[in-house]
Amino acid sequence: MSPTATPSRATFEPRELERELLARCQGLTERALASGADEAETFGSRSRSIGVRFEKGDLKLTQVDDGSTLGLRVFRGQRLGFASTNQADERSLATTARDALDLAGFARPDAHNRLPAPRPVTALAPLVEPALAALTVEEAVEFGRAFVARVRALDPRISVDNAGFDVASVTHAIAASTGVALAESDAIASFSVFGMAVDGDDVGGFHYDGDGLRRLADLEPALDRVARDFVEVATQNLRAGTAESYRGPVLFAPDAFVDVFVAPLLSAASAIAVQRKRSPLADKLGSAIAASVLDLSDEPHDRALSGAGSFDREGQPTARTPIVARGVLQTFLYNGYAAAVEGRTSTGHAKGGARSVPGLGVHAFTVGAGRGGDRDALLARFGRGLFVQRFSGTVDPASGDFSGVAKSARWVEGGRVVRSLKETLLSGNAFALLKEVQELSTVRERLSGAALAPYALVDGVSVTAG
Repeated sequence: MSPTATPSRATFEPRELERELLARCQGLTERALASGADEAETFGSRSRSIGVRFEKGDLKLTQVDDGSTLGLRVFRGQRLGFASTNQADERSLATTARDALDLAGFARPDAHNRLPAPRPVTALAPLVEPALAALTVEEAVEFGRAFVARVRALDPRISVDNAGFDVASVTHAIAASTGVALAESDAIASFSVFGMAVDGDDVGGFHYDGDGLRRLADLEPALDRVARDFVEVATQNLRAGTAESYRGPVLFAPDAFVDVFVAPLLSAASAIAVQRKRSPLADKLGSAIAASVLDLSDEPHDRALSGAGSFDREGQPTARTPIVARGVLQTFLYNGYAAAVEGRTSTGHAKGGARSVPGLGVHAFTVGAGRGGDRDALLARFGRGLFVQRFSGTVDPASGDFSGVAKSARWVEGGRVVRSLKETLLSGNAFALLKEVQELSTVRERLSGAALAPYALVDGVSVTAG
């Protein structure tokens, strides 16, 4: 399916938008300094997005958003103030500067409230593919329609509860009183499907799948792959039986492995969590916290992942950051504030947009491939037990305790799937079980275009049959 051009085609000119947005950021920063700020930083975002939504297989909504936001962070007397605006007139900008400074007056002083010093940033090759950024509303609707039709055509038992197709072009810019002046643009097409298989009175469990890409040529193969993967899992959710209760090895699909084990690990690797005594990794730097098969890193220069970018929310350079190597904790993640607390340099992990102060987190993480072969090879090694593809539950980021339901789960006998399962409970402690990772697959999967992870065989998990 190759939608044709229409008269409504828009153009996206990254360089022009970057210059214009950066100039606006610089102007607001200068206004704040003139109004009495000791330090000031403006982060701007200019975006155009097309969103197409389908419900029950039919087109429900088409929406186009086009706008910009400036977020101003000021420090005065070591007090923080923040305000944002989506208006560009002089009166609104003056009000924004005044509001940020007024709010700073109500904040408590903090000796670590300061902007990070500027550092050299090496620009990535352009992240915007003009052909993808120029997709029209009509083309987005047609891509979405064809995607839903493809899913439904693969198996008549499929019921698409909702699906979507989005195209977003965005420009970010930052101007700070420290001398930081940077801008970068990106464009991504993303899509998703959520639904189930229905065969008479037999209703399978819900399943979800999707992806996000920067190249138009990659879109068609990805749509086909996601449609087939979704239908395969959804139809296999039919005729669900029961599992057996036990404590032992469980095979986790990439999505479930990330939700149960990787997400709390990334949260605990935050330097702010460590400083506030909310991380079980506080005294573990340089120590083995996981099995030696585990490698985890942030890859903000991997253009295949949606979080790629050359600088973070504070204008600090991004770089590949090994977090865990062969099971050993390599570093904590720092934004400007966390770095100031310890008198060190930011690792470039400030996160967020123009509507709030910077947070902290990874940009585009990947879990290293193992030596276990593909999924079928891991199933053969696994032999018998629970295979979980999605997890619905809670994981305490401070303690690592988790409890929830295995979704799209399968029972494995003799190294192969023999039946789908009704809701089955999982529980354990993520940080303790990281050391029980027995093997990782050689094949890794994309997780909605934002991360890359393998299948994982983990021992010591508590399984309770429903």
